[in-house]
Amino acid sequence: MKKYYYLFIVSYAILTACSIKEPVKEVEKTTGVTQVVFNAKQLKSAAIQEGLAVKEMIGLTIFANGTIEVPPQNKTIIAAQFGGFIKSLSVLDGMLVKRGQTLFTIEDPELIQLQQDYLEVIGNLEYLEAELERQKILVNQDAGSLKALQMAKAQYSAAAAKRSGLSAKLDMAGVNRKQLNAGNLQRTISVTSPFDGVVTKVAVNVGSYALPTDHLLEIIDLKHAHAEVIVFEKDLKQLKIGQKVKLNFTDGNEELTASVFLIGREIGANRTVKVHCHLDKENSEIAPGSYFKASIFTNPNALFCVPSEAIVELNGKNVVFYSKNGGKDKTIFYPAAVTILANEKHKSAFEFEDENISFTSPIVLKGAYDILSALLMQSEEE
Repeated sequence: MKKYYYLFIVSYAILTACSIKEPVKEVEKTTGVTQVVFNAKQLKSAAIQEGLAVKEMIGLTIFANGTIEVPPQNKTIIAAQFGGFIKSLSVLDGMLVKRGQTLFTIEDPELIQLQQDYLEVIGNLEYLEAELERQKILVNQDAGSLKALQMAKAQYSAAAAKRSGLSAKLDMAGVNRKQLNAGNLQRTISVTSPFDGVVTKVAVNVGSYALPTDHLLEIIDLKHAHAEVIVFEKDLKQLKIGQKVKLNFTDGNEELTASVFLIGREIGANRTVKVHCHLDKENSEIAPGSYFKASIFTNPNALFCVPSEAIVELNGKNVVFYSKNGGKDKTIFYPAAVTILANEKHKSAFEFEDENISFTSPIVLKGAYDILSALLMQSEEE
């Protein structure tokens, strides 16, 4: 029995040893082919396009959202300084206005009384000035009293002070004092725009009574509009003053550029920071509150760029393709190894591994994948 048992063990060991195979090593698929030839038909089918790499500013990009805002000092609330009834209204919400343009007219009996008081003071002042001079002459001739002279001085000074106060009030009310000095009382007063801008709020109707505390109009100076970008806290360390910003508005048709001017230091409840950007070119047609998507370019560098599809991977390296004439309607394509420096919105910045290769020769910008497929197929056939 033991004899058969040992025989069985030996037989099993021999069979097992024969069935063991050596592990198969996976060999990375590479190609030693260095060029591929396209005929005119293949060239047309692949729709290959060639061109030069273009130097562009490219770097790490922070994507954010924001709105167009106007600084508080460029917003003005228009009110009726002394109150009154609105006689006429010359503007509408959204209307562009020029400095000095009439916004509305206002009338009130108090304004007429103010002008009347001014004219009375002017007339009385002339009499008091003459009386003061007369008292000075009498005192010099020992024919008058010092008390009378002092009284004349006090009355003249009081009238002059009242004239100054009324003049200031008339200027605030917008009364034309040149016409008033000529004896022409103005029943209605014109309220004008203090600067060029756009009317953003109209809260007044013709015939209504406006108090001095009422906000009747709001005018914004769009020349000083800025972009307010909302950036997440995690991107704050990447921001610096002067970085370039690209603004894309919701209509998809307009694109503006700006520069980072001020970086907020207060982190909001949603872990964001406000970044103020100055527009590179002022645009008075952009409405405050306009929404946009911003691209902030951090540490940008001027690098040679191509569409990202122009760079493909071959034998574990990134390459672009050059072409040369192969004769008889044939074009020869061959690869050149490159190092990708940055990627941004379907474009890639790169440099050649071989420093002797320059950027003055055209490279394949479109159709690189078709050339790569043909190169690999040719390698398999060989």
